[in-house]
Amino acid sequence: MLQYGDLEMNLYTKIVKRSGVEISLTPKEFNLLAYLMQNPERVLSRTEIAEKVWDTHFDTGTNFIDVYINYLRKKIEKNFDRKLIHTKPGMGFILKAES
Repeated sequence: MLQYGDLEMNLYTKIVKRSGVEISLTPKEFNLLAYLMQNPERVLSRTEIAEKVWDTHFDTGTNFIDVYINYLRKKIEKNFDRKLIHTKPGMGFILKAES
């Protein structure tokens, strides 16, 4: 079980909840969120995410990580006041509880 603030992830049942509300994720979204939750409050570069989540070397000509981060934001931040996934320009992404 992973937990960060009001966000919960059960790695066995593959259920994700925020404030008790179940959130449906694709397998890749689940793996990306799991990696973010395993490394909270640490800036994760796109290269690191590509290697750890997609098991590939990052191609700077694509924005697939940004696309999946956007999918996750829509699912886990919609209807909630507190944003959890933040972009650090030029560095990557961080899971951090900020209003």
